[in-house]
Amino acid sequence: MTKIMVISDTHDDPVSMNWTLNYLETEKIDTVIHLGDYYDDASILEEHGHDLIRVPGTWDTCYYPDPNIVNRKFIDVEGWKIFLTHTPESHYNDLPSDIKPESIIVERDADIFLYGHTHIAKIEERKGMVFINPGHMYNYEDRGCPMTFSILEIDEEKVNASIVRQKDNKRCLQEDFDRALLRMPMCI
Repeated sequence: MTKIMVISDTHDDPVSMNWTLNYLETEKIDTVIHLGDYYDDASILEEHGHDLIRVPGTWDTCYYPDPNIVNRKFIDVEGWKIFLTHTPESHYNDLPSDIKPESIIVERDADIFLYGHTHIAKIEERKGMVFINPGHMYNYEDRGCPMTFSILEIDEEKVNASIVRQKDNKRCLQEDFDRALLRMPMCI
C-alpha cells in the first residue's frame, strides 16, 4: 500500500509548510503531491528528504509559462493512472503543449484526477474516474473553507481518499473506491 499526502494552494504561507513538515515527521507518508500555487513552497519538503511530485499553479509566473516545467502530468501508483493538474479545466495561462484537462475527462484517460485552484475540498466519482481537490493550505484567504489536505491510501485494487482538516487532523470526508467497479463499462 502507498500512502500519499496531497496539498494545494499554499500561496507562500510558511506557517502551513512548517505545519506540513511537522505532520510528515509524525505520519508515515510515502509521497507528497503539491498541486501548485506556489511551486517553490514545496521545495522545503524536498530539502527535508521527502519524496515530492509537483506541478505549478497558474500564479507561478516563473514556472507555469516555462516550457521546461511540466504543468500537467500523469503518474502511476500501484497501477492506478493519476492525473495531476492545478486547474480542473484549461486556463488562459496554459502553454500550447499542455494537456487539456477536458480531454482527460472526455476520454476517461485517468483513474484519479487530482486538482486544486478552487480552494474547495472535494472527493467525487464521475464517469468512472475519481476526482479529488485537497482544498487549500493558505492561512490568509480561505474563500469560506477551512485549510485541508488529502490523504490517499492506494493498493492495486482500492483507493481510500480522505479530506483532512488541518487544524485538528480530523478526516471530514472519506470515500473508498474499488478499481473493478470504476472500470465497469458505462451504459449509454
